[in-house]
Amino acid sequence: MLHIVSYNIHSGRDLFWRKRLQQMAQTLSELNADVIGLQEVHQNSKYGYQADYLAGALQYQSIFAPSINIADGTYGNALLTRLPVLRTRILSLPARKEKRNLLQTTLLWKGTEIDVWVTHLSLNQVCRQDQINVLTSMAKKHHHHPLILVGDFNTRRAAFTPLLSDCARETDKHTQPTLPSFQRRIDYLFVSPHWKVRQYELIGVRWSDHLPLTATLELHQPPVPAEQTTSRQPDGPA
Repeated sequence: MLHIVSYNIHSGRDLFWRKRLQQMAQTLSELNADVIGLQEVHQNSKYGYQADYLAGALQYQSIFAPSINIADGTYGNALLTRLPVLRTRILSLPARKEKRNLLQTTLLWKGTEIDVWVTHLSLNQVCRQDQINVLTSMAKKHHHHPLILVGDFNTRRAAFTPLLSDCARETDKHTQPTLPSFQRRIDYLFVSPHWKVRQYELIGVRWSDHLPLTATLELHQPPVPAEQTTSRQPDGPA
């Protein structure tokens, strides 16, 4: 089984802007995931090198995808993992004001190459739809490989059916809000048909304004063996 988490860490602070990065690290340690996708992560002296801190606390590898410049550093998405990292790519998504990106990572899990994508989409509806269109096009090209897409989609209606399944809907937990203060579900874990969703849940900690999402996944379609895909590059937009 593969254990995955997605968490918008809200700059390492809670709803009242109190520093909570240490508590977040403790929660993530207890979840003991194989892969963690993070959004709203700082890598600068103003707010701290948060991806580095969490990776160090958990003893995981860290891959960071900067979206915007802040102070003497950057801010964006990150992936933490204890699995071997084979390839990474940062793809810029269409946006007007705040830049957005997709962090694509290919990992080796039990001899199989799997792809995990982490993103944080725009608040603007037009930009967000353009971004969803890009992700849909990429998922279509990626249909023959195990794929997991996680992140903050900033909408209650994100869907990639039939290309990707929504883990919350697969487990009848899609009415549970991931942004509890506003009673909205805007964070998602999507998986390709290669995966069977064995478990999905929200973790009820208030270290951020978002809740961590976690899923337990099982490969139930024969994947492409790693030795046959070593030359493959992460998919780009059509």
